[in-house]
Amino acid sequence: MRQEIFDSTTRIKQLSQKPSDFLTELLVQQQQFACIEWLFHFQIFRQIPLNGSISYGELATRTQLPESDIRATARMAITANLLSETKQGKLAHNSLSADLFEDPGLWTWFSYLIKRSVPCMRAYTQASEKQLEVVESARTAYTIAMKTELSFFDHLKTNPELSAEFGKYMKSQSTVHAGATVDHLVEGFDWASLGEAKIVDVGGNSGTASMALAKHFEKLSFVVQDMPEPVHNGRLQAQSLSRKISERIQFVEHDFFTPQPDETKGADVYLFRMILHDWPDEDAVKILRHVAAAGKEGSRVVVMDMVLPIPGTASPTLEAALRQKDLMMRQVLNSREREVEDWHALFGKVDERLQIVAIRRPEGSQHSIIEISL
Repeated sequence: MRQEIFDSTTRIKQLSQKPSDFLTELLVQQQQFACIEWLFHFQIFRQIPLNGSISYGELATRTQLPESDIRATARMAITANLLSETKQGKLAHNSLSADLFEDPGLWTWFSYLIKRSVPCMRAYTQASEKQLEVVESARTAYTIAMKTELSFFDHLKTNPELSAEFGKYMKSQSTVHAGATVDHLVEGFDWASLGEAKIVDVGGNSGTASMALAKHFEKLSFVVQDMPEPVHNGRLQAQSLSRKISERIQFVEHDFFTPQPDETKGADVYLFRMILHDWPDEDAVKILRHVAAAGKEGSRVVVMDMVLPIPGTASPTLEAALRQKDLMMRQVLNSREREVEDWHALFGKVDERLQIVAIRRPEGSQHSIIEISL
């Protein structure tokens, strides 16, 4: 119902919108975000009591910023339905800003969007100009925005603070983003039909997906593979689980650009949840070839990733959200989200045994589940 309301209002606006309306709205949206970013940077949100209000004069005293600038900036944010002003002219949270501030997952998402995602969007044009000069996979909007010569994942490896921040962001996406929650993976594939089976969670970060599946399907066992830091974090998180669940989840340090270790050869399922969209085809083929070489007859590859719709065939608001993700992959990683034919072509490059059995998008999910047989 919410999606239908969003779609209907979007269509009505688009049908009645004149060019001048479009340009005005575009300008307003840019200013609204610039003001929200300003309020975040100067920690104004943290100065506002959750169950009360604060005068602009008091905010000016605390932050040493001009009172008129705080008032003008906050009032612009209010036009985006963020924050509110009392009858006495004081600044207060509204339900939306209070939810953002109180929910750790939402605040992590909000912070990452402002500090990492949007700067990459702003550097997109400059990065494309650089790529016209020289084809260089490491030169992305991310490297320009973050002032580094390292690619995204190499940058994380050298900076534990950034790595931890990204790990928290990914976890937040699995818990607070309705279209990206792990529930869609749990409910969108017939895991129970596997019986007693071994699942290798390739690039599984700290094991969010495996933990959720282990809670629901007691006959499944899991091997979560990733780099040292997320594996360490996963082991710590698993300590809070009941023994009945934790004893079925193993954490292993593994670089998926190398062959699968002996203990994960012949697994029943190799799971890639939001992994392959991080890599251009050349790298994705390398990753999948190691899995194809390790699998046995009857093994399956289960990919939960985005499948871009044919333009105009999906809800306009959903399509916009998916295409935003596609652009972020391009801006950060020189990768992309893929359409159906792209997925067929990708698996065809890996091994002729790999055949797509089914593609399903669970209701409410931004991601589809792609089942591939070996």
